[in-house]
Amino acid sequence: MCSVVFGFSGKLLDVDLSKGEVKTIGLREDWSRLYVGGSGYATRLLYDLISKETEPLSPDNVLVIMTGPFVDTFPISPKTAFVTKSPLTGYLGKSMVGGSFGAMLKRAGFDGIVLRGASRKPVYLAVIDGQAEIRDASHLWGKDVLETSKIIKEELNNQKAKVAAIGPAGENLVRIAAVITDERRAAGRTGVGAVMGSKKLKAIAAYGSRKVNVYDRERLVHLMREHLAAPLKSPRGIGLRSYGTSGGLISYAMDGNVPIKNWTKGVFDKVDNITGQTLQKVYKSRGVACGTEVVCSIQCHKELQVSGVSEEWEKCPEFETLALIGTNLMIGNGESLVKINRLCDRLGLDTISTGGVIAWAMEAYEKGLIRAEDLGFELKWGDGEAVLRLVEMIAYRRGLGDVLAEGVKRASQRIGPEAEKFAIHVKGLELPAHHPRRYHSIGLAYATSNIGASHLQGMTMLVERGILLPEYGISEIPKDIESKVRVTIIHQNLCAFLDSAGLCKFGVFGIVDFNKIAEEYKAITGIEASKEDILMAGERIWYLERLLNLKLGLRVEEDTLPKRFVEEPLEEGPIKGVTCPINQLLELFYRYRELDPRNGYPSEERIRKLGLDISVS
Repeated sequence: MCSVVFGFSGKLLDVDLSKGEVKTIGLREDWSRLYVGGSGYATRLLYDLISKETEPLSPDNVLVIMTGPFVDTFPISPKTAFVTKSPLTGYLGKSMVGGSFGAMLKRAGFDGIVLRGASRKPVYLAVIDGQAEIRDASHLWGKDVLETSKIIKEELNNQKAKVAAIGPAGENLVRIAAVITDERRAAGRTGVGAVMGSKKLKAIAAYGSRKVNVYDRERLVHLMREHLAAPLKSPRGIGLRSYGTSGGLISYAMDGNVPIKNWTKGVFDKVDNITGQTLQKVYKSRGVACGTEVVCSIQCHKELQVSGVSEEWEKCPEFETLALIGTNLMIGNGESLVKINRLCDRLGLDTISTGGVIAWAMEAYEKGLIRAEDLGFELKWGDGEAVLRLVEMIAYRRGLGDVLAEGVKRASQRIGPEAEKFAIHVKGLELPAHHPRRYHSIGLAYATSNIGASHLQGMTMLVERGILLPEYGISEIPKDIESKVRVTIIHQNLCAFLDSAGLCKFGVFGIVDFNKIAEEYKAITGIEASKEDILMAGERIWYLERLLNLKLGLRVEEDTLPKRFVEEPLEEGPIKGVTCPINQLLELFYRYRELDPRNGYPSEERIRKLGLDISVS
């Protein structure tokens, strides 16, 4: 244990909600060096605290909220990790959230929070200036996320506090529930909101004014200035600053990189109506950083003023939402998408998984496996009003919404084998919007991601679009199986490091190279690091996550893609006739990762070389 580690506060909160007890524990210096912080440190904690028998929605599960060394010490670094056993997959649950919440938690004096047990009644946790208190939240239960945040700030008499809360979806243990901050940033993936709901923890509020010590502040200030200037000179940075991620929809659609009609079509004739460029032309718009305490020159968080929706500035739906709820459901009306996005945020739902499960329901309806009498209304492609009704049904587990609230894997199993054929997920987690038929490396990244299908656990679609990594020998777009596997492994390792450091990936890939990240890491922590050390740290964390999943029962057969991408080519569009050669990719991936193809375990030599401090039976 240690009291001071550069880049950290040096303390964690350990909260037992069953007993109503809060205590402080020290940060482990060895783990902060081995696993960096953030999601890596949280996963190492979780490894010792849960087992295969731990039910994700029981008091025995543990939720770890953790910041990394870059959080509140460096611009463009607001990412905080929520790590648990996922109620969707049964394996590692990890979701990263931007905004100011993590910065405020560190300013309050804590690098993270370990949440155990479950309260008998609704509560919220207030972490203010070095003190933590469990407070009654009975009056907040049932309220939406933004109402909850407003009331908590009034109770604390502190409008500068930052609140992370669940909505009715989390309260009702919806397995695709998110944790949403009052800045409308979402820890959306893997059902972390349901885990908070199972613990009767409505929200966490944080506020403080403490500063974190860094190793070399003068050097760090110089590096900050360089990093903040870099996006303004980069085509990717300029694009994100102009339109946010929503601006990518038009080019991705032209490239064949969007889901359409539950991944069955290659063309959507209304896509121009819902691009970020169109929405920000039709409605008054502005760009801001993702949090009031975040210094960022990219400002990819875009907001709109949409009359008839709200008098307030509304969050512009991001690319994943425009694709999963827009093109995937064939909704070509921008106002409908703003309304659906707003409702998902307020109720506390992950828009990616929500779009995935509703697309499955629409196809099931089209095939006669779900009927209008099951729903109380028709569920046709492109019907935004029907989707709004269904979103509420899911959040409150009403009618068929109770089935869909289980996520697409479990929902399809309830309907039957025919319905399972078009349930699009990996390990139970619904797919994001990047297309495995178009970018084979993203198919491999989905299949082998440690949290299920996630584009943020290996952003290989960027490399296939020309955002290269020459510092790691990736100087051209990968064309063959070998180069695509190599790119996937490198990207997975780098993303694992960034999630642990607390760095936003949008401020790194295509903006600065990892020689610069290594310099920044040293200036913050004092740890000597090169780009190779960064890569190895990420590799260590990736294997740690893999070993946790194997401990929890992961079977090698689950490293795969839905058959739709492997056996069903599209009949139209830019990627007509193309499928993803996942078996060839996996064979080489296992060899390069030194994973036993029979059971998925890494070699003992690889574990030894990486210095993992866990025993593997």
